[in-house]
Amino acid sequence: MLYKKRIIISFLALILVFNLFACGKNNQMADNRQIKIYIGVKDKESLNMIKYLTDEYKKANPKTELNINNAMGEKIDEDINDNSNMDVIFTSRTDMLSLIRKGALSDIRNLYKEDDINNRYYSISKSYGRFNDKYYGIALAPYTIEILCNEEAFNKLNLKTPNTMNEFIDTLKILNSLQKRIPVVLNEDMDISIALFSIMSNSLVPMRKLESIYDSGPSAYKALGEIQGCFDRLENMVKNGYINKDTFEIGNENTVQKFDRDDIPVLIASSYYLNDLKNSRIKCLESYSSTSNNVNIPVMADTIMSIPISGKNTDEMSDFAKFVLSDNTQKKLYKKGFITGDKKANISKGDVNKNVIMHLKNSTEDNIAFIYNVPKNFRSNISLKIDHIFSGKYTGNEWNEVVEESY
Repeated sequence: MLYKKRIIISFLALILVFNLFACGKNNQMADNRQIKIYIGVKDKESLNMIKYLTDEYKKANPKTELNINNAMGEKIDEDINDNSNMDVIFTSRTDMLSLIRKGALSDIRNLYKEDDINNRYYSISKSYGRFNDKYYGIALAPYTIEILCNEEAFNKLNLKTPNTMNEFIDTLKILNSLQKRIPVVLNEDMDISIALFSIMSNSLVPMRKLESIYDSGPSAYKALGEIQGCFDRLENMVKNGYINKDTFEIGNENTVQKFDRDDIPVLIASSYYLNDLKNSRIKCLESYSSTSNNVNIPVMADTIMSIPISGKNTDEMSDFAKFVLSDNTQKKLYKKGFITGDKKANISKGDVNKNVIMHLKNSTEDNIAFIYNVPKNFRSNISLKIDHIFSGKYTGNEWNEVVEESY
């Protein structure tokens, strides 16, 4: 009898040791949870947003380690190849398209379905992450390029405040004759020439058509002869005195504050900078569309969250993505000053904010800024051609020249 008791006690001891070992192993695994994140964006606004999101995730998940790698150079595909086990990537649309062509990104349609992204997020946020009818990412903080007018400043100049694009273009000519410069406040990876091109080119070609020929070679792009219309339109405005090389100037956050104080009649700015406007006499140009100048409001998005196909920490990646995309996190992001892609997070407050949200709500794939649907090297060549037009060097063949110089 004593022998049997000893056997039972020994058996129970073995079970206890096994359970303690298993429990210790599970705790160790829990403590070793990690997510490897690659940040392929460099502008200050996007980095501020990503830092906020990762900090919030750390607070909510203290046992999960975030291993963050920042972009080292200009070629994100090389960075990703060198760090092939990344779990989450924050990048631009142009880099996203490049990675898709190399087979480096996962189709995240399951995440769209599980998280009800199709119903919860604006169409433009989803369009930024789509390529050839598959979803490879989602834009977290889309922002519009807004044309704003200060009614008090216009009154001081004895001018009527424009409401439509036609009226605004007429106003440009008057302001130009008065040598009133128009400040342009943009995110860091944009310049004035590219902003003008984005505003004036978005109605010229369907974005789905442009997307379908992404990096397909010079012949495919030269076939889009309608793009020359943007350069022609700019040349016409220069020739007829509406704008010149001194019409626009680079602004900053201080410029926005000055605009808020009635000192500047017109400001062209990324919606990222407009949350702090308090002047009730400031109005957004409600629509760029008019009878003779039909222009889609360009929507930018520098931060797209994507999932590499080679990621190892699948469960952790899924938890992180769902945390970032949740209504609760997006509402916090909105309170920090970001207009988000989440419909529930954005709350209309003030005329400017209300119009920005309305523009995002009504935006489709055709509001994606032209430059985000062509290879990155097109951007500098387009900017250079516009600078040439301002300097009187219009050729009438700018688009073909851009294509040739980009390949």
